This record gives sequence, structure tokens and C-alpha cells, in this order.
Amino acid sequence: MAYINIISLNCYKQIKFIHSLIFNVMKKLLIAVFAMITVSVFAQDKQKNGTIYKEHPYITIVNNSNELFLKQDWDGLAKLYADTAKFYDPSSSKAISLADEKKGWSGIYNDWEQISATKQGYPDGLQYDKDPFTVQSWWVITAANKKTKKTVKVYMVQFDEFNKDGKIAREISYYDQTPFIEASKEATTTK
Repeated sequence: MAYINIISLNCYKQIKFIHSLIFNVMKKLLIAVFAMITVSVFAQDKQKNGTIYKEHPYITIVNNSNELFLKQDWDGLAKLYADTAKFYDPSSSKAISLADEKKGWSGIYNDWEQISATKQGYPDGLQYDKDPFTVQSWWVITAANKKTKKTVKVYMVQFDEFNKDGKIAREISYYDQTPFIEASKEATTTK
């Protein structure tokens, strides 16, 4: 019996030794892997994709487009866009042409009043190495519905891409249109 206990004790010590050895090897491997990952992260080459401008003539065009919109100068506003310009907006599932966008501009003033568009921060001009020059701008839009007199306040980000002629070729706007929809609803009365 004592002989079996000695064998059991020796087996236990051997298993414990092997387990300890494996644990130490795994610990060192994990440390080595984390060290290699850390080195590879910091060893990444930095690569420029273009230049960001705080002031640029195209930023001025975007700011002017806002002023022309608020003045309801549709012809002056349309001159800032290429004839083939496309507009993308949450209210439409497809691209909108310049002719249809002009109708939409005047349609807004048919249904809304006290319209304002306040610039948030400052627009950025993004001159990418391989893509069109883009101006991204942030706005707070407020308006009152003419029928319901309900007011809205919406935050919008807009991206204007310019062509080689310095005209806006594509305009993409992102905003939540829900406040406009809700403000357009007539109050329902219960009898």
C-alpha cells in the first residue's frame, strides 16, 4: 500500500511539474504574442489621404448656397451646381435632379415659414487624393409649418462634392425628417 502511495505521489508531482511547465510556456507565448501585436500596431506606416481645409473657396460656395436658399434666390442658387448635379436626401429613395431640386426648394417655402439654417462649428473642405473635393458642413435647421404653426428644429450634416469646373456635382444631406412629418400633422380632435 505504501508502495502505491509513493507511486501516486510521484505521478502527482510529475503531473504538477508538467502542468507548471505548460503554464509557464503558455504564459511566455501569450506575452510574446501581445508584444508582437503591440509592435505591429505602432509600426504601421502613416499615409496621407489628402488635406483638410478650414478655409477654401469651395467652403465659401457652400456658405453662399445657404444664404441664397434663405433669400429664395433659386436661379442664383442653381448656378452654384453643375447641370448634371444629383441630390441625395432622406426624403427620397433615389437621386434627385437639379430641375426637381429647384421645385423642391420653392415647395419648402410653400409649406414652411420662419426658416433658418444656422451653421454649427465650421465646414471642412476635404481634398482627397483620389476623390472629388468635398465640403462637409453641419447645420441646425428651424422652421414653422404654415398650417399647423408647429415648429421644428433639426440637425443636419451635408456633403457637397465639387467637379473640376468648381460646381457642386453631388449634394448629400443627412437629417431626421421625423420632426417635419410630425409638425405637418393636423391635430386630431375627439368627439
